[in-house]
Amino acid sequence: MSHAHVSRRQFLRTGLAMPAAGTLLGEGPAAQAATLVLPHSAGIYQRLGIRTPINAVGTLTTLSGTLMPIEVIRAMEEASKNFVPIHELQEKVGQRLAALTGAGGAFVTAGASAALCLATCAVTAGDDLKKMLQLPDLTGMKTEIIIQKTHRTLYDHAFRMVGVKLVEVETAEQMRRAINLQTAAVAYVMSHHTLGGSRPFETRMDNSLGFEDRYVVGPYGEVSLEEALEIAHRAELPLILDAAAEIPPAENLSKFVKMGVDLVAFSGGKNLRGPQCSGLLLGRKDLVKKAYANSAPNDYLPRIAKVGKEEIVGLLTAVELALKRDYKAQRRAWFAMLERLAERLKDIPTVHTGFVTNNDYSHTPRLSVQWDEARTGVTLGDMVRMLREGEPSIVATDLRRFTPPWKGLGIFPYNLLPGEELTVADRVRNILTKSA
Repeated sequence: MSHAHVSRRQFLRTGLAMPAAGTLLGEGPAAQAATLVLPHSAGIYQRLGIRTPINAVGTLTTLSGTLMPIEVIRAMEEASKNFVPIHELQEKVGQRLAALTGAGGAFVTAGASAALCLATCAVTAGDDLKKMLQLPDLTGMKTEIIIQKTHRTLYDHAFRMVGVKLVEVETAEQMRRAINLQTAAVAYVMSHHTLGGSRPFETRMDNSLGFEDRYVVGPYGEVSLEEALEIAHRAELPLILDAAAEIPPAENLSKFVKMGVDLVAFSGGKNLRGPQCSGLLLGRKDLVKKAYANSAPNDYLPRIAKVGKEEIVGLLTAVELALKRDYKAQRRAWFAMLERLAERLKDIPTVHTGFVTNNDYSHTPRLSVQWDEARTGVTLGDMVRMLREGEPSIVATDLRRFTPPWKGLGIFPYNLLPGEELTVADRVRNILTKSA
């Protein structure tokens, strides 16, 4: 297998084999400044007849995203106790977010898709009242957004709901030629869903953690973000960046606007660890202002994407915490967690494990667990199903279905609570050994 494996000796030598203590954020003051609440009871869900799984796949919206730090929960609770003018709250929070990130403007949205929808409103209708009321009818407005073919995903409905046509291109030259008088913007999607292209992947290694942290960065299609920016700006067009899941690292909150990206959307409910139904739109002050003009509580097309005072305050708190978080400590804890899991499985016949590195920084580390299906009588599909149906329910992933695809059972540590990695290992062990 072409992936890096961190040996047990390396972990023991660096002290990383010790269990994480009550937090998903690693050790140290900066990490412990934002401690996740550990669920003591799932009473409300039990009363509704809903099973609450161990989450070994990460920040999936279908699994309710993430668990929030206690500071975020307390901020949201405090916000819930008073009435507040939403426009004023968004203005003050936006100013604080802009100061934290270096953006010209910012505000909180009802998720990353809402941010992309609002960005599209900004580059079509702008803050023209007649045009805002007219959406999604684009008569008299620019009607096209240029996007790489490999950047087309299920999520690009966020652009299309405004009425625009997505014009697909594959190369930088095609992108230049596609620009015309109807072009409203260039869209760029930075995601594990869009990794690939003829340019070579760039593998990076960080040895500062006490072991080799290997991960892959890009390419995201044939046209790099830098190239797309140059093409868009030369044509005096804005570039809209979908960076929904591109945290960590938290530096990305500032990186893209510093590069000159005009509007960038982040999810609040993934590894930013804010409210699940929150997002963030950052960018040029004039375009952010136009995007907000279309936003709830105003009565235009995106009013359906209403964001409450609790989410606005919770997202701000999550951003403040993220910028203080010790991500190196967090990654050490994640690697150590997966190594403990792998250690628990090492003596099972035909089983082998390894770290998968063919993905972007925000989606590593990941552990692949593989076995001889013929000898054990357990297929990968069987394993995923039996983990999900067992007690407790464990949600892991078939890496063949991941983007980009890999082999084996995928274990992602981002939402595993301390000790849950051992529960996962013991269940995998039990399924394989009983079947054999």
